[in-house]
Amino acid sequence: MPDEIVTILENGRVNGRYYKLAFRSKGLSRKVLPGQFLEIKVREGCDPLLRRPMSYYRVTGERVEILYESLGRGTTLLASLKKGNELRILGPLGREFSGRINGKKRILIGGGVGVPPLAFLAERYGCYRFFIGTKSKKEVLPAREIHKFREEVRYTTEDGSYGKKALVTELLEELLEKEVKDPEDYFIQTCGPNRMMHRVLEIASQHGVEGEASWDERMACGMGVCLGCMVWTHKGWTPSCTEGPVFRFDEMPEGHLWTAE
Repeated sequence: MPDEIVTILENGRVNGRYYKLAFRSKGLSRKVLPGQFLEIKVREGCDPLLRRPMSYYRVTGERVEILYESLGRGTTLLASLKKGNELRILGPLGREFSGRINGKKRILIGGGVGVPPLAFLAERYGCYRFFIGTKSKKEVLPAREIHKFREEVRYTTEDGSYGKKALVTELLEELLEKEVKDPEDYFIQTCGPNRMMHRVLEIASQHGVEGEASWDERMACGMGVCLGCMVWTHKGWTPSCTEGPVFRFDEMPEGHLWTAE
């Protein structure tokens, strides 16, 4: 799969923590499915050496949008780029979320930079409930970013500055405890911090609900070569970038997915 050079259309903050990058590409937008990702080379040369994996956030025609957080050197450099700058990108890559779930009620639960692929999923297929957990109000997506959702988004914040003061997994527990009569009627899809997803898997296992988790690991190459994103599944150590990043709950030993960290 060859790289493609794209021109940035937009690159700026959407709230107090996250940035939105947009560009136009026929190849990188073709047949993209929620849960797949891109590998972005922030600039030419060897500094930084590794690409940055980014989930697709929204695809509209040939326009591609990505949400990301400026944390390390690579994403800080990315955040400094302007409209008209060029990027070298590889994609689409990876295994997507299931779109067809046989009429089950789709429950989405996300946190941090795990929210973008779930937002893409919600816009494409709809959902029964969408729960988002953040640390504070400054991480909440503005209304203009979620106006396409057909369902209400419920937020929790750790400091209580927006929505309910709680961990987002508490909303999932409440929902399943109050509503679940037949676990086969529901399907959970999640992406976010490892600790959050482990708890989601525990809750799902307790209630007998099936689902999928997108495991955000260090997918530096995107092609299963560097082995930096290995996760433990029933197959043994598995590259997340090619066999995932989306895995079914039943692919994870004892309901858990262990990383190579």
